[in-house]
Amino acid sequence: MIKRFVQLAFGFWRGQSRGDAWLLSLGFLICLVVNTLVALAVNRWSKGFFDSLQAKDADGIIQSILQLAVLGAVTAIAAIATLQCRMRLQLGWRLWLTSNLVKRWLQKANRRSCAISPAIDNPEARIAEDGRLAIELFVDLAGGIFNIFLVSTSFVIVLWTVGGAYRVFGVVVPGYLVFAVILYTSMTSLGMWILGRPLVARVEEKAEAEGDFRYALSRARHEREATLLNNKENTEARDFRGFLSRLRKRWSFVIQGQTKVIFLTSANNLLAPIVPLVLGAPKYLAGELTLGDLMQAAAAFLQVQLSLNWLADNALSLANWSASARRVAALDLAIDTPAFEQELPDI
Repeated sequence: MIKRFVQLAFGFWRGQSRGDAWLLSLGFLICLVVNTLVALAVNRWSKGFFDSLQAKDADGIIQSILQLAVLGAVTAIAAIATLQCRMRLQLGWRLWLTSNLVKRWLQKANRRSCAISPAIDNPEARIAEDGRLAIELFVDLAGGIFNIFLVSTSFVIVLWTVGGAYRVFGVVVPGYLVFAVILYTSMTSLGMWILGRPLVARVEEKAEAEGDFRYALSRARHEREATLLNNKENTEARDFRGFLSRLRKRWSFVIQGQTKVIFLTSANNLLAPIVPLVLGAPKYLAGELTLGDLMQAAAAFLQVQLSLNWLADNALSLANWSASARRVAALDLAIDTPAFEQELPDI
């Protein structure tokens, strides 16, 4: 189903929409590159500022403040451009996907002999809600992965250069802060994977229950409008209670899973900024690092750690995207499959 969704959705980059698609995509990627360059500039600025602070250089501090004002303006402009490109790409892609699915769905609905499989509940919600989530989350996740590569590569170089080597039990370790951030991130990512892996399945089950509930509401409305029979009200109420009970149970599982994950993320948010300062303190006290070097290395350490932890931190978004993409793909398959051949997954 994921493969089919990708094949369907990437049609946006072909045909009449390809010009806007490529323009917005390239603009989004360029903005991510610019954001990384600005982050590197801010990281470099922190060294000059803290070195001036350590030396009690008033002129240097004033110059750093003026530089920060320029960096702030550039950061704001880059953020606005990124937001514009990202959201316009999401909107254009979603409108293209929605138009494609609606057109084919209505064409099939007009042919009475080609009904959609009963396994495909609530096609309206699949097109509107699941289609929106599948596109919006895909753009966010793809941009995040590209950003991981940019940020981790750039700031690893900073860590290696600024941190330098350190002697550990008589062995000189070059770029020791790079190895430290990889080890620290591996530990936190492993913990997140252990705690978050069951949560991914729970989120997908919750999304399925939400879809079933929307379908029950839509079906009840259509039946009431078509039959105007009051004697079905009690039955529908029992059905709704059943759907709500199932939804509540699925949400409870998600809450339990998120409670476990938040324990690790809260501890990590506290420790991550402190760990590089502790690791760099011996070299700072020995005079091998200036205060600016220490703060620059600490900021780079945090950037690398956040980027390498990105996939673990976005496990819920991945689960939501997977569930929505598979529901859209199942609808797309049902539209293309003749009625007498429909053996579709119940998604």
